[in-house]
Amino acid sequence: MAGGSVQVNSLGSDRPLSNDHNARRTAVRILTRAEKEKAYVNLLLQRQLRELGDSRDRQLAAALVNGTLKNRLTLDYAIRRHLKTPMSALPHMVRAILRTGAFQLLYMDRIPAAAAVNEAVKSVKAEEPKFAGLVNSVLHRVAEVGWEFPWPDQKKEPARYLAVKYSHPQWLAARWLARWGLEETEKLCISNNLPAPTCIRTNTLKISRENLVSRLENEGIQVTLSAKTPEGLFIEDFGALDELLSYQEGLFTVQDESSQLVAHILGVKPGERVLDVCCAPGGKTTHLAQLMNNQGTIIGNDLYPAKLSLVNELVERLGIGIIQTQAGDAGILEGIEGRFDKVLVDAPCSGLGVIRRRADLRWQKSEQEIKELSEIQKKILLRAADFVAPGGEMVYSTCTIEPEENFEVVKVFRAERPDFSSVSLTGEINFPVTAGDKKQLAKGVFQILPHLYNMDGFFLAKFRRAGL
Repeated sequence: MAGGSVQVNSLGSDRPLSNDHNARRTAVRILTRAEKEKAYVNLLLQRQLRELGDSRDRQLAAALVNGTLKNRLTLDYAIRRHLKTPMSALPHMVRAILRTGAFQLLYMDRIPAAAAVNEAVKSVKAEEPKFAGLVNSVLHRVAEVGWEFPWPDQKKEPARYLAVKYSHPQWLAARWLARWGLEETEKLCISNNLPAPTCIRTNTLKISRENLVSRLENEGIQVTLSAKTPEGLFIEDFGALDELLSYQEGLFTVQDESSQLVAHILGVKPGERVLDVCCAPGGKTTHLAQLMNNQGTIIGNDLYPAKLSLVNELVERLGIGIIQTQAGDAGILEGIEGRFDKVLVDAPCSGLGVIRRRADLRWQKSEQEIKELSEIQKKILLRAADFVAPGGEMVYSTCTIEPEENFEVVKVFRAERPDFSSVSLTGEINFPVTAGDKKQLAKGVFQILPHLYNMDGFFLAKFRRAGL
């Protein structure tokens, strides 16, 4: 990169970068800020990858950031075997350099070991030179040992074994073990560590899925049809999405298959009046508008005005005219008048179903937060129910797989609102499901597990209000 370009450094200030700046150092700086300042990795990636002119550099930096974050616990386990001092005693940047170096050595076969070690030593000499010897020694030992080290005992310490081998918080592994057992939990952890595919939703207000495939292929993008949703496509080799003409023209938006199911399950129709009580960032809201053929009214409510600006930007890009946004607490819904044919409650949640997509998410959540969110979810769902018209329907959804946020919320709602009945989802899902999930669908709920369906973890429940 040319000298004099500006980028955010590890302390959060702007400074010119030298000519030897590269993808590895970008990754180290992002990881340092993420750990030190609790900065959002996705935002850092969006901002800093633009400073890398070569697409290969951008891909390497993104792979290093996401891979190192996902596998942080495993990497630390491998690194600590060769350290005489605790990882916590090292500067944040030195930790990031060790982790990215170890990630290349253990997970990226295509990168020569010598290159990974040498680049790490160059980086630490430029930032924390007194640790150069330590980084050089530790990474050489990691390269020599590879994966030949003992794991925690699977039988005696199953939660620790899963946590270390698959880099998940031990408290989360313990929860899943108690619920599903070792074999199922191991499959889930493996699934969470796989790269998340990029799924997009065709904007059928502007183009058919078939014609969008042709447009994307003409732009040099590899496209695969989704077998689970009629608008879904998987894309590869696309570079920066917002630079694609088809994106700028509003022909599609990014949305995983499980998220795309929500609007279909709600079953909106043109001309209806619809309320989305937690609408940001707008993926499901705009999907509802598509299925309504941009006819009717959608009120999109969200607590944060800044997030509503993202919704409004998406609405404009997709060419939708029936969505009205307003800022407000979903547990109160002040200022919303009348009843609605359909109501969507896509509640704030722990997000523990989308771990594969958010590399840093697993390290940001706590068991206590799950309990706190459950109370918020119950409040929002119970309040939203007041706005469902007699005979109208409501869907509750989350992107988590934790029962306190899903089944337990539904249980409380059913007990407190006898005027609502569950709506069977049998026939609503057009792909094979397990025998257990068939029974759940008949009861009006669907818990999507990533390792069973190869999509984001999600929960759906549908209710109908009694008529007059």
